[in-house]
Amino acid sequence: MNTEFYRNFIAMVEAGGMNRAAREIHVAQPALTRQLQVLEKEYGAVLVKPRKGRHTLELTEAGWILYRQARQICEADRTAHAEISALEKGLTGTLRLSLTPSLMPMVIEKGILPFHKKYRDVTFRFRESYQVPLAEEVRRGISEAGITNAPLPDPFLFQVLHEETSSLAAAALKDSPFFPQKETLSARDLSSVPLAVSRSTEDQVSQFFRNEGLRPSILFSIDARASALHLAEEGLAAAIVMWAPWDTLPDTMTLRPLAGPAYKQTITFFCLKGHRLSRGMERFLDCLEKELR
Repeated sequence: MNTEFYRNFIAMVEAGGMNRAAREIHVAQPALTRQLQVLEKEYGAVLVKPRKGRHTLELTEAGWILYRQARQICEADRTAHAEISALEKGLTGTLRLSLTPSLMPMVIEKGILPFHKKYRDVTFRFRESYQVPLAEEVRRGISEAGITNAPLPDPFLFQVLHEETSSLAAAALKDSPFFPQKETLSARDLSSVPLAVSRSTEDQVSQFFRNEGLRPSILFSIDARASALHLAEEGLAAAIVMWAPWDTLPDTMTLRPLAGPAYKQTITFFCLKGHRLSRGMERFLDCLEKELR
């Protein structure tokens, strides 16, 4: 099927009707009607509800399915043209990457800043998602690669490109009464301390305390790791978060490792199994990995 038909179908939907779409994309309305008929014949379904005198276009359920898929088809077509053009002209084009939101600061500092200095013509399209949606974006080709700090669903579908690790640690203001004067902190040291934790690590924090027969005093359970750290920076709690070697804290704060067995989290760089990375994505991930060493 010609992608022009898909593009024009998208235009019809987003314009709200054929007449308006015809004016916006400079295609005659009868031609759009014929293209719609071709699409309905191709898919064996009615895509647009009968108008009954109305000037607006209303999709059937099948029409909405085709609209969503047509957007992906056209996006994939644009990506293919951009990557082939980049191959012919040098390193240009668009890098499409899905990642866990808490990893975005690391990607900006260790990846985008050094990479953009060298390759000014490369643009970026980032999607900040969590576990299942993130993996699905890579599986469907919406993003070329992904970076996640959660286990991959259906790992047999994906190829692991690189891995890093982070460990649980506690952070608080330097002058806070929350921490004793110790290099590492036990669960007993923190048993009466109000805590801020991210939901993704709450189970591990609870296990850390259970190992000593204690319960954590979780005052704030919050989605974002950065928010837990911000609460600690305001002096409202001590934050227990996953901490990686490249992470940084404000000068007013201190970080202490936790005593006992290490609670680690794997950060995984991955793509769809069998997918050959574009040259731009290969160089970007190489740059990021080198900066993390």
